[in-house]
Amino acid sequence: MHLHRAGDLAALAAALRVEDGRELSRQATGAFAAELAADGVAFGAALDEVAAAMREAVSDGRSLTKGQLSGVVSPQVGRRFVPWCAGCECAHVQDLLFRLATLQAGLVIEVDGASSGGFRYRPAEVGSSGGVSVDAVGGRAELVRGFLAAFGPARPAQLASWLGWTPAAARSVWESVADELHAVAIDGDEYWTHAEHLELLRTAPAAEGVRLLPPYDPLTELADRPFLVPDAARRKAVWRAAANPGVLLVDGEIAGVWRQRRARDLLTVRVEPFAALPARRRRAAETDAATIADHAGASDVELVFA
Repeated sequence: MHLHRAGDLAALAAALRVEDGRELSRQATGAFAAELAADGVAFGAALDEVAAAMREAVSDGRSLTKGQLSGVVSPQVGRRFVPWCAGCECAHVQDLLFRLATLQAGLVIEVDGASSGGFRYRPAEVGSSGGVSVDAVGGRAELVRGFLAAFGPARPAQLASWLGWTPAAARSVWESVADELHAVAIDGDEYWTHAEHLELLRTAPAAEGVRLLPPYDPLTELADRPFLVPDAARRKAVWRAAANPGVLLVDGEIAGVWRQRRARDLLTVRVEPFAALPARRRRAAETDAATIADHAGASDVELVFA
């Protein structure tokens, strides 16, 4: 799920519509997009067909779970878009195609608070796009500006990771705003920032304090990993093949990892710093540990340093 302003949906749909599936990273699509292209089927055409079936499925205003929506849509679209899924033991719309088509169909998600992780798809409110321009070229340029505002200085490869596109596809979008960018050197390596952000970088105050960032925080998700954590062994502790831990941030530097364990109403937050921490630094993590416990619905918290 992604949280967006309702007024941005039309522009996002235009900017993120991919006509050629070979622009999508292999990691995101597997062999599916390349096989479509080899058969002469444009990924954009597949998106349009699935999105049309989705709009029809909720045209009466009802909301559907993912399984219900897939069950209605899968029999209505071309067999080429409905491969057999061994995990589900049935044939359904290929998963990434399904996910991308929901945006093109104008669907939004309502979260069912009564069930753990439950959600339903429904049509966006009429007029929620707010009359925003749906120019794809301008929309993609705006995506790059937004990316750099949140994660710059950066490189095109990081934009590719953010979008789930190939490096070549991301670079072509990057070039659309190249005249707005300014090169900066960080430890001898070249990155780029938007010219409007340059003064903010120069005057930014030094980071201070101790924080416990959750697993898959944007800082670690879009990071230049060797830059943030130069030590290779420590990088392996932060970025795992699955189930990343949270990170301990000390004065803006990743200084360790943490995990949580629940036993009835007690949540234990176990922190593994990369180096010894003074007692005052350990105490500074108590506030975030209490917030994590509150979020988990635990009445008590134990903060443990390995």
